[in-house]
Amino acid sequence: MKINAISIFALLLISMLSPLNNFAQDASQWNLPDDAIARFGKGSIIDIAYSPEGTHFAVASTIGIWLYEAHTYKEIALLTRYTSVSEIFAIVFSPDGKTLASTSWDGSVRLWDVYTRQLRLTLTERMNSVEAVAFSPDSKTFATAYTKEILLWDTETGQQLSALRGHTASVKTVAFMPNGRRLVSVSSDRTIRVWDVLTGQHKSIRGVKLNSYWDAVFSPDAKTLAVAHANSQRIELWETDTGQFLQTIRTTQPVDTIAFSPDGRTLACSSGTWQDCLIELWNVQTGELLTTFTEHTSFVAALAFSPDGKTLISGSWNDTIKVWSVETSESRVTLRGYLGWVGVVAFSSDGHTLASGSSPHRIQLWDMDSQQYKTTLEAYAFEVWGLIFSPDGQLLISGSSEEVLIWGAHTGELHARYQNWYGAIAFSPDGETLASGRFDRTIKLWNVNTIQDSKAVQSTAVFDAHRSGYDSLAYSPDGKILASAGREGTAYRKGTILFWDVFTAQLKTTINAHEEPITTLAFSPDGRTLASGSWDDTIRLWDTETNMLSQILSGHTEGVTSVAFSLDGKTLASAGGDGTVRLWNAHTGQNHTIFNGHNKYEVNSVAFSPDGRTLASGGGDGAILLWEIQSEVSEDVNGDGIVNIDDLTFVAIHFGDGGKEDTADVNDDGIVNILDLVTVAGAIE
Repeated sequence: MKINAISIFALLLISMLSPLNNFAQDASQWNLPDDAIARFGKGSIIDIAYSPEGTHFAVASTIGIWLYEAHTYKEIALLTRYTSVSEIFAIVFSPDGKTLASTSWDGSVRLWDVYTRQLRLTLTERMNSVEAVAFSPDSKTFATAYTKEILLWDTETGQQLSALRGHTASVKTVAFMPNGRRLVSVSSDRTIRVWDVLTGQHKSIRGVKLNSYWDAVFSPDAKTLAVAHANSQRIELWETDTGQFLQTIRTTQPVDTIAFSPDGRTLACSSGTWQDCLIELWNVQTGELLTTFTEHTSFVAALAFSPDGKTLISGSWNDTIKVWSVETSESRVTLRGYLGWVGVVAFSSDGHTLASGSSPHRIQLWDMDSQQYKTTLEAYAFEVWGLIFSPDGQLLISGSSEEVLIWGAHTGELHARYQNWYGAIAFSPDGETLASGRFDRTIKLWNVNTIQDSKAVQSTAVFDAHRSGYDSLAYSPDGKILASAGREGTAYRKGTILFWDVFTAQLKTTINAHEEPITTLAFSPDGRTLASGSWDDTIRLWDTETNMLSQILSGHTEGVTSVAFSLDGKTLASAGGDGTVRLWNAHTGQNHTIFNGHNKYEVNSVAFSPDGRTLASGGGDGAILLWEIQSEVSEDVNGDGIVNIDDLTFVAIHFGDGGKEDTADVNDDGIVNILDLVTVAGAIE
């Protein structure tokens, strides 16, 4: 059978488009920041809301709003128009189901079209934060509560209709009465106020004890106010029209979040500690405990009932959303992927797995081939910020301020635990030794071969010199030197670097490296350079042969949190508290690339994949971003991103110089000569 040119073109087009279309359906690809190729993690959960017809529910997180199909629990959209400055505070659907409103800490309110997933209006009348919002029953009016005032808006046009003033302190929650003509509000001025929406007249009901509450919500008919007091095991119920106290519900543990069922007869509340969290359902009329849900392992940040009251959705601060049957008290579905604060990321030696440490007490493993979530390990510590794979990929080590844990990387089995450790950890290049630093100012070396045989592993060496413990550890590529970062000086503010001889356990050199504490260390692949990052916003490159400072890299504005060298040593990646990931030419010190995808949240960790083609970054937005790293053109000797006459001049200036570390030695033959000039000249466009 003959295949003409058109057929060949069609087949090629189909083969090219098919994988793209399939890949585009992956939620990890939705609304990616510029230059990012994938996202793991959906942010930290802030709020949950059900659509009035029960077909959708929305989850507000630190990276945006996720829309789900309620029956299949599948993501259908991600709405993003936020930065950390305008982080979402709450979300609510309009009664007609057409609009989703989101509020943020910067005072802005966004109205989204639920069906087109498009942003319709942004209301930014006030700069102080929005405390609470509510739609009128006909969905035509929208109320926003600020400090001491309530603004009413036209939902279609975004025009401000009126301002209701009278409260003398922050308005904490508002609700429309079923007829839409009256609105009730509660404030930390200890009053409930009932407003006439048209005239702005109101009556004030005093004596309600609201000064120390943690959460307050009105029942769906706005006739009952539930108040959960901070750090107490009680919820108080009040009648809004009269201010009459109704009853106190005594909860098992201090209450965090409360929500009424649609019929107002049931009150759900979450309570507990980081590792012992409960959701309780109470009968509003009798104060009777109806049922308890116990499967969450960290604070529940949000609760939402379905419109028929048969389903309760809860979202915890770690990575789980649970869908509960109110009738049977059983968990129907668990949705994962939401992360707390991501403190560290690390690639396995084969590049097939990415590990991330998040708070509270979680380690996630991600499949890099499918770019899908694999599993979660319970790390028991509040924050996991040290995470490394053994060179052979068999072990995964996690470190925190509480302990160091040693896991089977493939099985997830916990092999050993060392408590009261600071968590600064490093593997020797041969994979035989684990170094860990702790609060008592010592570094211990451990024989890794004994770990799987016994949990009582004995240390092989002890180093002791820093006065305040260790913030980072790094082995030289040849395994002979261990670099440690610690603090010295007044109040332990100055950052020092110590070089240790691994075989003799003797201190070789001390460098007074930074004026502020050092947060991160990394050796270049050839071992000739050590990079240190500090709270002083700088990265400093040190010549390991002379122990002298070779370069200072400046650009970050709120501290450097992590540094990593690429496989070829030409690129240095850094993360900062300013929310940026930066790529530097390791030889010239030029900052040639800046990634801003973490919405100005702090970026805590960066790691290169073993092949050097991918950079992973984890941040306070509860997300891990993957960035494609373009190989640097060797002919671009001055690192300005283009090969031109300036590169030719650079080679000419260094003509006759020797040493492969010289960037002018394009062909790495140990000398800058005519061959390098010809190579660069041939690459000029």
